[in-house]
Amino acid sequence: MRSPEISPDGTRIAFLTPVENRMAIGLIDFSTGKASVVVRPTDENVLGCFWKGNDHLVFYADVGGNESFFIGATDLTGKRIRRIAESQKWNDRTVGTTARILDPLKFDPDHIMLKGALVPNGDNSLLVSAHLDLLKVNVGTGRRSSVYPVEHSERDELLDNAGRMRLRERIVDGVATWELRSAESSEFHQVAQFKFNGYESPWDPLVFGSDNETLYVLSLEGRDRAALCRYNTRTETMGPVVFEAPEGAITGIVMSYDRSRLLGVRWESEKPHTQWLDPKEEEIHAKLERTFPGMIVESVSRSADDHVEILLVYSDRDPGTYYIFDRKHGALSVLRRIRDLDPKRLQPVQPIEFKARDGLELHGYLTLPAGARGRRVPLIIHPHGGPFGIRDHWGYDPEVQFLASRGYAVLQVNYRGSGGYGSAFLNKGRYQWGRAMQDDLTDAVNWAIDQGIADPARVAIYGASYGGYAALAGVTLTPDLYCCAVNYVGAADLTITFASDSAYQNDYDYQKEWVGPDREYLEATSPLRFVDRIRVPTLHAYGDNDPRVKIRNWNRLEAELKKYHKTYVSIEETNQGHGFRNTASSQHFYEAMEAFFAKYLAPEKPAETARLLQTRIHKD
Repeated sequence: MRSPEISPDGTRIAFLTPVENRMAIGLIDFSTGKASVVVRPTDENVLGCFWKGNDHLVFYADVGGNESFFIGATDLTGKRIRRIAESQKWNDRTVGTTARILDPLKFDPDHIMLKGALVPNGDNSLLVSAHLDLLKVNVGTGRRSSVYPVEHSERDELLDNAGRMRLRERIVDGVATWELRSAESSEFHQVAQFKFNGYESPWDPLVFGSDNETLYVLSLEGRDRAALCRYNTRTETMGPVVFEAPEGAITGIVMSYDRSRLLGVRWESEKPHTQWLDPKEEEIHAKLERTFPGMIVESVSRSADDHVEILLVYSDRDPGTYYIFDRKHGALSVLRRIRDLDPKRLQPVQPIEFKARDGLELHGYLTLPAGARGRRVPLIIHPHGGPFGIRDHWGYDPEVQFLASRGYAVLQVNYRGSGGYGSAFLNKGRYQWGRAMQDDLTDAVNWAIDQGIADPARVAIYGASYGGYAALAGVTLTPDLYCCAVNYVGAADLTITFASDSAYQNDYDYQKEWVGPDREYLEATSPLRFVDRIRVPTLHAYGDNDPRVKIRNWNRLEAELKKYHKTYVSIEETNQGHGFRNTASSQHFYEAMEAFFAKYLAPEKPAETARLLQTRIHKD
């Protein structure tokens, strides 16, 4: 079970579940106690769904990994599925309706708001002249109407609880301008303006309160880490700080269903936390935490009257269990365990910290295999994707536990540029692909060796997306550090990875502002240029339909691997994109990785270990 959502009347639960290698939509009816599959995809993977009223579900799905999402609506029998927006078909150059869900219009039982372009089938060049609209769509009839033409400079829009577009962010010449309009007006006017850095705006508007006047905003004005504030859209004034995390970062807010009350604020440091602002909620959750000691208890979904709630209870060694919480009667019952795994067979995830070579404090997580205490073990450093603004978290991670169960220590590092540690830390990652961000990974490996954790002869690097790039950079820029590497959908050539094909861009140049200012700078840390330096076996996995890291990265990389007669294993999935969502494709990848590490990482080499302890890459 994944992503359960309770119906507004609290009588049914919709959820995602795997069926025949694809994610489908299931339904539980409390009145009958029966579960059924409502939507069973044939050529797509459902990524999420939500309720429209009590009788319809809206869902969105990825077709072939191209990240142009199909959007559909269904009744609760699954017999009346309405196609709202089609996935673009990049391979045969035909184009459908490109759209994304801007707002589910929670309080409107019949409509959703899309942001998209209505483009006729034909040559892909038609996208260049297409314009975007906010489209109000009736999920029952499919009827749509344009309610607002989106300007080219717009980056974001926010609707109030009545479905009115009230706030927008425009980017012009590197400046972000927030513009507001009243509920009665059609004219926008400027209320805030900041230099745009590509990731963080000093304003991050979250949601309107039920009065459609109070706006909850994460504000960075005058701060390194965002604080939660209330902005009065009538008087256009920012109120005092409602909550500021003592460390780490705010990750979200918890509100009553009708948005009339702010109940709590979620924040994260080494572990996730919730600060309850409502006394009754604080009392209830204190009891829940005593019921589940050492576990994280999170609210997932609520009924419209706030009487029925779905809770997720999890830890680093427990994937989690969903519970139905009857708040009216104080009753708690098990809905479903996410995975049938014994927590006693899983390994604890330990928060760690160390200093990089320039003195910067870095944080991360270490997971040791069973029986590792007191001896050196093979280590896999596992950099997260992104890279900017993303971070690794404490909790159950299926990849980490999979690798630990095979006898490997797993080290996750929130290198500079990661999210959750403030703006200054994030900005330290700018222009540092293959440079200081990569040095942070090298320093983490050296830390693990210094601590007596890692066998220096048996250190591997594995990552996906940016983590895949980091794996390639690891074996090309620090070729003596690793004994093997796994690159999953990683960028091999930075000059082609960020050559965007999108017709819908504002004037901000992400590549030039964050990755590298010019071609020469990008080529200096593009692994493709240094394949001759690779000294160890590598595994590479790519999807042909990947819209982020184009398959050209792999085509060029493989040619270089062959040119220099390097030892490698490759997986290329024809109908997958930036990560394999099809269960069979995913299983194929993990089976290949398991065999690869068993061959190149697992064998003990005591003589080589002793030598590398003397000659390993030093911090200086």
